[in-house]
Amino acid sequence: MADYHMGFRVNTISNHQLWNMKSTDENAFSVIIGNNGCGKTQLLVDTCVYYQEMYSRVLASDSPHIATVVRDVKEQSAEWSLLEERFGHALPKKLISASTSQFEKFPLRWKNKKDILQNGFYAYVGSKPYNPVQSPSTRIASKAIQQLFGNERFETRKITALTKFLQKFDFGSMLRLYFNVAISSEDLINLQNGEEVKPETAIIIRDALEEYEHNEILELIQYCELLIKEPEFIFYLDNDNFQLKHLTKRKQIGSEYNFDRHIISTLLRTGLIQLENLETIRHNNQHTQYTENLDISNLSLTGLSKRSSGEQCLFLLFLGIISSIEDNSLICIDEPEISLHPQWQERFVDILQDSFSSYQGCHFIIATHSPLIVSDISDLNCCVYDMVNKRLIDAQLHKERSSDYQLATLFHNPGNNNEYLISEVIEVLDIICKSQDIKDDTINKALWLLSFEDSLGEGDRVKALLTILRTTLKARIGE
Repeated sequence: MADYHMGFRVNTISNHQLWNMKSTDENAFSVIIGNNGCGKTQLLVDTCVYYQEMYSRVLASDSPHIATVVRDVKEQSAEWSLLEERFGHALPKKLISASTSQFEKFPLRWKNKKDILQNGFYAYVGSKPYNPVQSPSTRIASKAIQQLFGNERFETRKITALTKFLQKFDFGSMLRLYFNVAISSEDLINLQNGEEVKPETAIIIRDALEEYEHNEILELIQYCELLIKEPEFIFYLDNDNFQLKHLTKRKQIGSEYNFDRHIISTLLRTGLIQLENLETIRHNNQHTQYTENLDISNLSLTGLSKRSSGEQCLFLLFLGIISSIEDNSLICIDEPEISLHPQWQERFVDILQDSFSSYQGCHFIIATHSPLIVSDISDLNCCVYDMVNKRLIDAQLHKERSSDYQLATLFHNPGNNNEYLISEVIEVLDIICKSQDIKDDTINKALWLLSFEDSLGEGDRVKALLTILRTTLKARIGE
């Protein structure tokens, strides 16, 4: 029987076992590896869809004892674990899909009008949909900002996680945000007057009406009119809190339409506005504190698009996850190694662990082609799933081993002149030549090494050594 008071874990999806260790309150990491075309990305997508469907079944249940606890969880008078117990299945408190790849296949939108979570059960961190006026990095950042500002309770630990990450990668503690209104001034007036609007505006309003009432949208349009004139904000971290300041010339006192983070989040969620640009501050200014008289023009601001592709990928992935994560979340990450320097690939899982150490019971599922990410996996609460052989592997055996080791033992693709295989062949040859009686484990290791022979090209040093090994083994054991 599942213990619904322990951390959330995905055990088996589509006959693929992703976890087999005891559930604890610690965060867990499953790393999925395999060749191109083996289905790693599709497995992540299947995982997302499975839990979206499970959550929909909970919300649609006509069982009184489930419907009652759904209401109580929404009103925050019951724990999430009670909902799981009543339903009889483990459910993540939040489902997050994240990728900076242009080819990821995660669901872009998933909404349920009965959703009991204020900021939604599902959070997508990715570059869809395509928008010609937004760069991919800005599209991802826009969704992250929307989730970040939309949290009903902005917990201290979310600030801690964000601060840890920003400082670790020299981003500073202050961001400058520029927003763009997605609807023309002419159509804003037409909407207020009930007149016909352009087709692109009609699509935005149609999508917004899936979640909001018509009168709510009309009220939000008032904010759009202000943003057209003054689109800039400063977002900064201050001890255990954060502040959002509108860079405006208007007098705040007595103004009917003053911005707060919830208004910005709602405007982003409706599609009425978009994040146009985001600027970060370098390390030498990280201790700068925001004041009403702070001269922004004197700060060393760098647009996100001006950062290296690796910096952008890391920033966007972590900002997106931090903005949405809760205890007992499921976080699916596809190919995080894209554009990352090998040093950052080696540190990726450690950065995840450190940044989210204040959260409990989360399950991170990471699909990767990077042996360096596999090498970074921790001793505890980590496992590797080999999709080629459909087996779950003890992560401890592969921690902090070389890339050549990972390529030969896990990725089934040793590459050219694999240094690990060279040393292993030499060692086996030495044992065979010196031993009177060759033990079975030595023969089995020799046969495993020889299994690479056909996949290696001519001129490969490993292939040359394997030819010697085959000849020597045949002479010794007569096979």
